Amino acid sequence: MRHRALAALLVTLLAAVWRHQAQATQPDFLAYLQGEAPALVAFNPTGFNPNIPRAELWPADAIAADLAALRPAFDGLVLYDTRPEVTPIVVETAATAGFKAVLLGVWDPLSDPELALAASLIRRWQDRLAFAIVLGNEGINDNRYRIEDLAIARDRLRAQLGPQHQRVPVTTSEPAGDYGWPPLLAFGDFLTPNIHPALDRAGLPPETAVDWVRARARAITAAAGRPVLIKETGMPHGGAPKFTPERQRLFWSAWLARPRFEPVAPPAGDHTAFLSSAAAFEAFDTPWKAEWLHSPIEGSWGLMTIERRPYPAFQTWAEARPPAR
Repeated sequence: MRHRALAALLVTLLAAVWRHQAQATQPDFLAYLQGEAPALVAFNPTGFNPNIPRAELWPADAIAADLAALRPAFDGLVLYDTRPEVTPIVVETAATAGFKAVLLGVWDPLSDPELALAASLIRRWQDRLAFAIVLGNEGINDNRYRIEDLAIARDRLRAQLGPQHQRVPVTTSEPAGDYGWPPLLAFGDFLTPNIHPALDRAGLPPETAVDWVRARARAITAAAGRPVLIKETGMPHGGAPKFTPERQRLFWSAWLARPRFEPVAPPAGDHTAFLSSAAAFEAFDTPWKAEWLHSPIEGSWGLMTIERRPYPAFQTWAEARPPAR
């Protein structure tokens, strides 16, 4: 036990030194991940359903209420697409509500209008928010686009951002098992795998599930030699008898007991790699997803209900926030 405690202390001290040295040269978003207790949450507005077309703007007061409910626990957002009727309001509200970072999603990397809107939002709000761009989400796995399409989208985005692109790291996101494919492992300034024990190892106890996720992410980090943010992981609170609010709380409690930042030395000895476990999936329940995917658990990942009532796991995140200075 004593050796284990000393090893943990050494890791903490080395992480602090590494973080201090690296932050000065990292893009804003990667520096945010190395800061004190970063906390991102996957976000769609309450009541949002991407399968229902919407011509009018999403109500700004509803988005403000959503973000105000999340702010006691989170200071960053993970977004999945850039929609003209929703995303500009989300980003503006996040900037004015004290959020620090946004991982801005482009659902369709083949869409020039979506890329252009993402670039315009970054140019408008980069002085207030640390941005990164995730091009697509599990679209290679779903055959919606190719890795070559991501490279084209990245280059178009960089051209639209001009010199500012150096402050905006680019990534894509696929299930963890796909990162054995060299072209995917090589793409992006950092990596954002999705790792779901509830889908792949449903029988694991919560604490063991946490260790399983981190071990997979650590292996990807070492293989890539670049930073990795676990973009999606979590535990449903319903949808099947074994998934309960208490099981969800236990998962996140064990998750937050581990460091959110961990330097990982790849085999080549490059020291630019680190693992971030600063993101939670997801903010609010999504009943539409359960119906669309014919899977009850898919609507039950939220840390809050669609009425913005917190589950116990939300309080676990809130209690892990550092005290205000």
